[in-house]
Amino acid sequence: MKNYVLCLLLFFGWCVAPANSWAQSDSALTSGNSTNGMTTPHNHGMNMDMHHDHGMAVPVSYGDITKTASMLETARHATEKYKDARVAEADGYGQIGPDVPGMGIHFVGTRTGSTFDIEHPSILLYEKDPSAAGGYLLVGVSYLLNAPEGADGQPPDSPFPKSLASWHRHANICVLADRSVKSSLTADQCASQGGNFTAETQWMIHAWIWKDSPAGVFSPTNPAVQ
Repeated sequence: MKNYVLCLLLFFGWCVAPANSWAQSDSALTSGNSTNGMTTPHNHGMNMDMHHDHGMAVPVSYGDITKTASMLETARHATEKYKDARVAEADGYGQIGPDVPGMGIHFVGTRTGSTFDIEHPSILLYEKDPSAAGGYLLVGVSYLLNAPEGADGQPPDSPFPKSLASWHRHANICVLADRSVKSSLTADQCASQGGNFTAETQWMIHAWIWKDSPAGVFSPTNPAVQ
């Protein structure tokens, strides 16, 4: 049993990391040269006026680990069919935004409401791979959550234990008609280009359940995704 717990701790990677490690991560994400509204600092991120309110580190319990592992295994089972990107597209997922190193390609689904459903992630994360079914390799999933902000800078009733997972938001997002994304436009500029402007997105979290992230399963970016 001790070995089982150790394996899970290693799986979640950063679960006991101090809070300032996230501050360093955020600094890296928001630095770099911007091109077409996107930033790729050290080839691992995008600048969409992110503010990652991760709060303080919370002690992790055995229950937190086993609950989260079970949830992620459920997510893997439910999304295994989407290893073929063509199946994802047939189910209503479509590419939005560019291919960003460290984050891949976002296929956004039609089920993007406020209800969290572990078996139906709001976004599928892919990277290009000519040898994969449909030309894309499934690397992870992303969930959206519509909730207020608690005193710790996180949604009060997070579906994932706060000791293991931190949510973030994006601000000033303009999705254009060609499904590209820009963060450098005002609401009026976005509208003038026929885009859909969002001042602040819902809470978002990535789960790298199909391609391990050296930074942890819930890391904002995955350095292994190119």
